Amino acid sequence: MNIVNRSGAPKTQDNPIAELFAVPTFEKPRDLRQTWLKDVGFDEAPNYVERMGLVELADFLEVAAPRLDFVKIVTTQILYHPAAWLKRKIETYQRFEIEPYLDHTFFMHAYQRGVVDQAIVAGRALGFRVIEFMNTGDDVTSQQWKAWRKLAIANDMRIIFEHHPPSNWDRSLPELPSSAEQILQEATPFLEDGAFTVMLDHQEFDLQGERTADVIGQVVDALGLERLVFEATSPKEGPLIWRDNLKRYFSLFGADCNVSNIMPSQAMFVEAMRVD
Repeated sequence: MNIVNRSGAPKTQDNPIAELFAVPTFEKPRDLRQTWLKDVGFDEAPNYVERMGLVELADFLEVAAPRLDFVKIVTTQILYHPAAWLKRKIETYQRFEIEPYLDHTFFMHAYQRGVVDQAIVAGRALGFRVIEFMNTGDDVTSQQWKAWRKLAIANDMRIIFEHHPPSNWDRSLPELPSSAEQILQEATPFLEDGAFTVMLDHQEFDLQGERTADVIGQVVDALGLERLVFEATSPKEGPLIWRDNLKRYFSLFGADCNVSNIMPSQAMFVEAMRVD
């Protein structure tokens, strides 16, 4: 049985059972139907009940790698795990065609210490080829942001822009949803300077409530679904909220939408949810 992937090229399953039940496969690289993983290393307490060391990782990726595209290496892992061990982890993911990235928390830590330039260079030296930036209100000038994006690109790093509700950056602000115009205005300079995707923080969906289809739909119409990633809630905020998030995303925007912040124990379940 031939299964057609997103590019239209036929993909033949190598598993006769999967062929029998017409389980679809989608070749990488792909613009849609991406699943982005969250890797917490050995930082299980107090929020997680799963780990991802090197031994677990190799076995896990032998099964799950065809369904995964990018992986967030959490910042505590980058700060406190041995550099040589991290390099091996990054190389393992890349060998399986999954790209690790530095998330916005890494940027925030660097910003708070005034070492963003050095952190970009150090992250690339560690093996990262992707970095995530975020909206910072008026705290960072457009000139400074342009310099940081330029530095990342000069170090052969691709850029993700993640939009958060403004209160995520400035805790003194009220928790209010953003308009589609706000999201697009903040994302545009990053896209113009080469960002390959815009991630929408899960809290933005929470705050939008019944307006999600309208507001986020306008963003989808402007950018295209293939340039967006929708973040699921971490299990530390509730063990099953992530599942409700994905059901909502797939229902509103289709089974092919890209999703992120998926824990290893959830990874194989995502594709099943897409076809339910």
